[in-house]
Amino acid sequence: MNIHSIETGFFSTDGGAMFGIVSRKVWSRTYAVDSENRCPLAMRALFVDMGARKVLFDAGVGAASVEGMSYYKFHSLKSASDSLMDLGYDPKEVTDVVLSHLHFDHCGGCVRLDAGGNRVEAFPKARYWASRKQVELTFAPSVWEADSYAPDVVRLLQESGRLHVVDTDGALMPGVWVRLADGHTSGQLISLIDVHGSLLVFSGDVIPMSTHVMPLCIAAVDNCAEVSVREKLKLLETVKEKDGVLFFYHDATYIAADLKHVNGRMFLRDKIETTETLKKKLGCL
Repeated sequence: MNIHSIETGFFSTDGGAMFGIVSRKVWSRTYAVDSENRCPLAMRALFVDMGARKVLFDAGVGAASVEGMSYYKFHSLKSASDSLMDLGYDPKEVTDVVLSHLHFDHCGGCVRLDAGGNRVEAFPKARYWASRKQVELTFAPSVWEADSYAPDVVRLLQESGRLHVVDTDGALMPGVWVRLADGHTSGQLISLIDVHGSLLVFSGDVIPMSTHVMPLCIAAVDNCAEVSVREKLKLLETVKEKDGVLFFYHDATYIAADLKHVNGRMFLRDKIETTETLKKKLGCL
């Protein structure tokens, strides 16, 4: 087994939107912010080579999907497929793409533009996994989330016949389990990955950045604050029990971290900045 963090680009948004009721005085101690109160966010996919199965977890926004979104100040965009080719993988080798949810910044990279400017699948032989609830919301979103989805992307995956829906918690394939979670949006997929006997957790936007390990620190844009906190605490308990490692999709500095438990509270223990350090932590080197 081998693992790689895949950087697909960055954007920025308001710090209040990302950290909710937690004051800037508190969260800015651990996370960067500029004079306009904007914070940098990564779009960091995870690629796990299991031999027969080569699995991508989330896919970035995709360079073809940012028109009309100048507010987010996207930059340094690179497709997940190009990043995999840089690592020596053909995009046709990807067997599975597990999508934590179907917001544009997580699923847009499932498509690319061909020579004629048409949208085509970026991973033409893969099975794409998403929850049934997220597929439903893509085409019938609430007003709150209407601008967050990418219906053209999801429709293309449906028409290809390779979009597979998930209805329940359980094993998705050998070594990968998924758990449904609500809060940020309904029907998110948390992926629990067995890496040489250690637990690696890809939680998408359940815990998007290292600062969100704080119990009440959730994004103001989450659909339901109470549910977001409950789902996060449940996941943190799992990570603590299994001595696992959290992978951060949106953290601009740290790609992952493990946790320590002190006086009934959870804190970050080792904050991981590089794929190489993550590989050593999980016994892949």
